[in-house]
Amino acid sequence: YSPGILTQDTWYYREVIASIGATSCLANTNKVLITVNNFVPGSLDPDQTICEGGNPAIINGVLPSGDGLSYTYKWYESFDGTVFTEIATATSATYDPPALSVDTWYKRAATSHLNGNACTEETAPVRIWVINFNPGTIGADQTICENTAPAAFTGTAPSGDGTFAYSWELSINGGTNWNPVPGGITTATYSAPALSVDTWYRRVVTSSLNGFACSETTPVVIVTVNNFDPGTITADQWICEGVTPAPFGSGSPSGDGVFTYQWQSSLNGSTFSNITGATEETYSAGPLVADTWFRRQVTSTLNGNTCTEATAAIKVTVNNLTAGAIGSDQIICDG
Repeated sequence: YSPGILTQDTWYYREVIASIGATSCLANTNKVLITVNNFVPGSLDPDQTICEGGNPAIINGVLPSGDGLSYTYKWYESFDGTVFTEIATATSATYDPPALSVDTWYKRAATSHLNGNACTEETAPVRIWVINFNPGTIGADQTICENTAPAAFTGTAPSGDGTFAYSWELSINGGTNWNPVPGGITTATYSAPALSVDTWYRRVVTSSLNGFACSETTPVVIVTVNNFDPGTITADQWICEGVTPAPFGSGSPSGDGVFTYQWQSSLNGSTFSNITGATEETYSAGPLVADTWFRRQVTSTLNGNTCTEATAAIKVTVNNLTAGAIGSDQIICDG
């Protein structure tokens, strides 16, 4: 006799009937016990969600139960949930996975040992969800003039796992200390206000998946502010009509960039025009016949960006006078 598939302990014996003539005799063999090694392999903890490069929690769960005098274990991992590979060093009832960068499935095989017989069953797999995403970019470095606003930070959108949320941060010390931008901006793009100092920006992208959140930052964008002082020119003068004023001295400009110059003049102190050829740091005017204002425009070039500021104007006051008349010649007698 070949028994079929069994799910519980079962005893068998064979009944033998011997017949001689009209007489039959019956006898039974000894009983044979088929012990069925019934056990449940247990279960594993629920799925986990972690950030890329993070360490999952130790996988525990419920231990196997049922028949068997002892249990041994093997663990398997898979990167697609279908094809599993044995983890050679994992032979305990629990397993501590390493840091992961991709979704990974694990299952435990429990082997029950009973009367020299070994039976193996596997748990259902547990999945470690790894939130993989790229936070995108926010554009390129910029150079701007002092007290102007940079172009809006756009760049590329984030991609990958999860649902994305945004916040923005700035630093004014080279990226050592970061603070939220004013106004709590939560959009994917950001337009900064006018700036007076070099400022670093980054976007913090938070990806949420399975109720778990991971945050990454974009590459930093530096907004370089071209800060410079155009210096001064000296000083107001008073001259006689038709006289050449003294050369205008210079308090040199200072700050960022490479400097170039353009001198300007005005006859009303309001509307200034460029003086042809006057492109040095200092300037000597020709003879003047009317009050004239002078100033120097300084252009600073930094990273291909040009910014222009003017010195305070100085005034050359021309002393215009008419001597008047004292009558005409006379001829008189002696005494």
